[in-house]
Amino acid sequence: MTGRTPTLVVSGYASIDYALQLAPFEGLDATTIVRSRAEEWPRFGGVAHVTRAAAAADPSVRVSALSWVGTDTEATGWLHAITAGGADTAGVAVAGTRSPSSHLLYPEGQGTICLFDPGDCHEIGLTDAQRELLTTADLAVVTIGPAAATAELLELVPAECGVFWIVKQDPASLPPSLAEALASRAQIVTLSEGERAYVDTISRLAQPGTLIVLTRGAAGAELLRVAAAGEIVSCGSVPAHPVVGVDTTGAGDTFSGTLAARLVRDPAPGPETMLDHIRDAAAATAQMLAARA
Repeated sequence: MTGRTPTLVVSGYASIDYALQLAPFEGLDATTIVRSRAEEWPRFGGVAHVTRAAAAADPSVRVSALSWVGTDTEATGWLHAITAGGADTAGVAVAGTRSPSSHLLYPEGQGTICLFDPGDCHEIGLTDAQRELLTTADLAVVTIGPAAATAELLELVPAECGVFWIVKQDPASLPPSLAEALASRAQIVTLSEGERAYVDTISRLAQPGTLIVLTRGAAGAELLRVAAAGEIVSCGSVPAHPVVGVDTTGAGDTFSGTLAARLVRDPAPGPETMLDHIRDAAAATAQMLAARA
């Protein structure tokens, strides 16, 4: 990597996000009250959250988005969000008429409801420009995206390229065979407590030394390591910075984007170095959320 700019490629769905804070969910066939909606309406999310955080964490790294949008006006806003955040759109394909969108519902004290519309812009798979971009990557950050494109990406990234998997529980885009392929190839994995079931897949298939960051929201994050014979070993925890009463959309992606920027030059750090990176990512996430308060 000496003498050239390291390249970090972030793949996955674009998303136009509409986030609503709700009163407690009243169930089907009943009315649930909306208490507030996000100040940014819409908010440009998905890959955009990750690229913005990575570019902010290390401006000396080239950060590229690999995604798909339609020809609608929302796509223009999403593409602007990518470039305004310091990344480039060399790997963004434009096709179809409707960009992906998400309605994110946060009923009080009851987790998150995500209603995702993938749009009609993904039938083309990977383009030649996207394939070319992947050959230059030093670290490929794989978020949730079209299953066929993600599978092709794993076949194309160079052997020396690190793979960082951001787990998202989306059975339509992450069938078991793709989860197994990602678990076999990734050196770094982040997932939330609600996605912990994937640890079993990772422990069966990952290479010894693979690092897993288990995030627990306000309870912080724990670093796990895959040891010999698939044993999962705890390497320590990092507390969260308390920020309450704000819309948390994009918090996990901001955490992972910051972490990715720290890993692009060394995708296989030791546990102590990784814990330092997690502290940096937690601080950046808290700073992003505090700006919304």
